[in-house]
Amino acid sequence: MTSSSQAPAPSPDRGSSAGRGTRMAATFTVLGVLIAALAFARDVFDWRVGPEATTSSAPPTGVAVVDPTGSTGPGSARPAASPPQTVRLDTLQVEAGSANLTKLPRQLADRPEYERAIVVGCPTNAGADKQRDVAFRLQRRFLDLNATVHPYFASPEDRESAVIVYAQVAIHKTDGTVSRLTRGQQFEARMSDPRELVADVEGADELILRVQCEAPGGSVVFTGATVTRG
Repeated sequence: MTSSSQAPAPSPDRGSSAGRGTRMAATFTVLGVLIAALAFARDVFDWRVGPEATTSSAPPTGVAVVDPTGSTGPGSARPAASPPQTVRLDTLQVEAGSANLTKLPRQLADRPEYERAIVVGCPTNAGADKQRDVAFRLQRRFLDLNATVHPYFASPEDRESAVIVYAQVAIHKTDGTVSRLTRGQQFEARMSDPRELVADVEGADELILRVQCEAPGGSVVFTGATVTRG
């Protein structure tokens, strides 16, 4: 009985195995280079890869964050409130008593603190002439009156005479009547002692300055007279 001959098993292809090994090594080398490059870019340029790319970063410390409402973050200064707007009283229309206004005494004309002063002549104190009024139109547009009262008497014997000033308001009602109220009073200003006059004029249609003088022949000078706009 004759045995059949068996063909020898094929030997491994050493050339093919070596080529595959070389290609795999090159692939791993390239991947390593790419991974190193991405890590370097992340550290230096703060790049985000994958899920980290969708996460918003927090603002740097110390930088104010402004939201749509206009408020700022902690530590930021808020804008200061604007001061109230003031209007010079001498720019308003005189409603009544313009005849009681007079010129600034010549002795005071060159002094800068009396620039744009309002001057009301003192009454004669004879008969019904005991007080003098001057009315200014407000039209309910103002809130407060501020002024400094300076009496002036040319006669040396009257230099210590006192004056009194009232700040009154007139309010026109819907039924046609007018209500007058005293909102401010300044007591006994003298040439040696000027006094401040402050009054609330909110809601007033007119402001009336009423002056009374201890001696006739003098003047009541209002400096820095302003009203604040409402």
